[in-house]
Amino acid sequence: MYIAITKKKYKDTCHQQILLRESYREDGKVKTRTLLNMTNLPKNQLEAIAAALKNKDDIVVTAKQQSKGKTIGLTFIITFIMNLLGIMKSVGNKFEAKVALVLIAARIVVQSSRIQALKWAKEEDKILDLLKFTNDEKDKLNNKTIYLGLDYMADNQIKIEDRLFKSFYGKNPPKRLFYDVTSSYVTGDYDDSELVAYGYNRDGKKGTQQIVIGLLTDENGHAISIHTYPGNTNDVKTFIDQLDKLKNRFKLENITIVGDGSGSPENGTFYGVGCGMIKSEDIIKVKKLGYDYITSIGKPSIQKLIDNKDSQIQLSLFDEDLQEVIENDTRYIVRQNPIRRDEIRQTRESKITRLKEFIDMKVEYHNTHYRAKQETVEKHINKKISDLKLSKFISYKITSKDGNIVVKDKDGNEEFKTKALITIEIATNEKVKKEIEQLDGCYVVTTSLTDTTKDTKEDIHQAYKTLIKVENAFKTLKTEFLEIRPLYLKTDKRIKGHIALSMLAYNITLKLKSYTNEAKLDFKSTIRKLSTVQTTLNTINSAIKFETIPTVCENLQSLFLKMNIKFPTKI
Repeated sequence: MYIAITKKKYKDTCHQQILLRESYREDGKVKTRTLLNMTNLPKNQLEAIAAALKNKDDIVVTAKQQSKGKTIGLTFIITFIMNLLGIMKSVGNKFEAKVALVLIAARIVVQSSRIQALKWAKEEDKILDLLKFTNDEKDKLNNKTIYLGLDYMADNQIKIEDRLFKSFYGKNPPKRLFYDVTSSYVTGDYDDSELVAYGYNRDGKKGTQQIVIGLLTDENGHAISIHTYPGNTNDVKTFIDQLDKLKNRFKLENITIVGDGSGSPENGTFYGVGCGMIKSEDIIKVKKLGYDYITSIGKPSIQKLIDNKDSQIQLSLFDEDLQEVIENDTRYIVRQNPIRRDEIRQTRESKITRLKEFIDMKVEYHNTHYRAKQETVEKHINKKISDLKLSKFISYKITSKDGNIVVKDKDGNEEFKTKALITIEIATNEKVKKEIEQLDGCYVVTTSLTDTTKDTKEDIHQAYKTLIKVENAFKTLKTEFLEIRPLYLKTDKRIKGHIALSMLAYNITLKLKSYTNEAKLDFKSTIRKLSTVQTTLNTINSAIKFETIPTVCENLQSLFLKMNIKFPTKI
């Protein structure tokens, strides 16, 4: 057994390898085989192996001892992005800050409880080494101290967000900011909570308490700030709070606020329609702060504008191509989406068909069951019409006449009994239906940006469509990889900390998605592949132990190339 040094030339570059080899005979011929590639071993380990070769007892056996180490692929990328986005520096290097960084990584990798995250960090992954935990800090990390990360994030969220903003944008802050709000349900007992409350639930979890979350992003979907509100907070209040944040914390000038909204100006005021965030009082405040806005209005407000004889906005303006009107210092971008129009009308006809089938079923049941009551049928039909939102143009008429039905007595004997049998006729108010159909697929985007040379109608329209990135951010936060819901934390402080670190985990995920897109790789499969990259624990002569990292697959190599990083081969 010996150490061999080989040199290979590849693409005008000379590569040196340090190999542990042995000679053996096979079919009378002397051959060699490589036992171990030691190229990337530290100098002291190479010297130890060289010394061990002087005593070759059992070296052949022990040199081949290898076992699986810990996972490192995904967390190496996560920590790289953490550093790239300025998250590590902004969060800090105190013990509690490092714990917070562990929990941020855990939101992406294991998406489990804090206790499971602790087990993963200490036993299954190299995250503690990547975050430069000392041995004392590793010993200090336990079931109690893992929650210090949540407390730290809650206590330092504003400071961290401010640092990140300066680090990420520098002297070039965004000119358009996007805002949206959502809710997240909680489970358990929260009698002492000031955050957890009943309110408008967007999760479809009726009867559950919740918190409200407001998220501010730039046009690329990068999260700037997140805030946790009580579960009964309305959208408007969260929006006003975010405006104050922009002015006082980030010192932003010449900003356009883009948000979902509903309302339309008439004589300088706005109709507050729907559950959008940007309403009349918000518009006024936006202007006072020196900001501009881009938002939308709902069908009731559109109809009011059309009905207003003094308004230039009429049905004839709605077309596949964008049209615009400026009235009372407000600019309206008007369009009808033909695809959406056809979808809405198809859905409406489908609802009418479902209603007819439902009525037929209820009539048949009533007319074949002696004890069935007509008032119950009416109650069910009225509810169905309301649920399907058809009450504006659908009505029905019930007629009845006596008839005979077969019933069975308690002994199973059949007999005829007289009962009022019903028929139901559906009536459609075609005039009202056509009036409703006129606005199918129609929408109006409103803005204070009235300079058509500086901001074209296409720019305004695209900016509002970009709001979907915020919605996608919420989707990612809540359901996709980070699993922000449901919450099981027992204190308001830790709920806030959980939401804050989830925002940072989202930004990491967003950046990783951009890299996978550039490399033309599937994001989810790339995550899975990165999660399988493990270290290899090598043992030499039962005494020398060291870790190496195997060469990763070609797809991951292409990802690292786009990221301009070299994946390590040793720890």
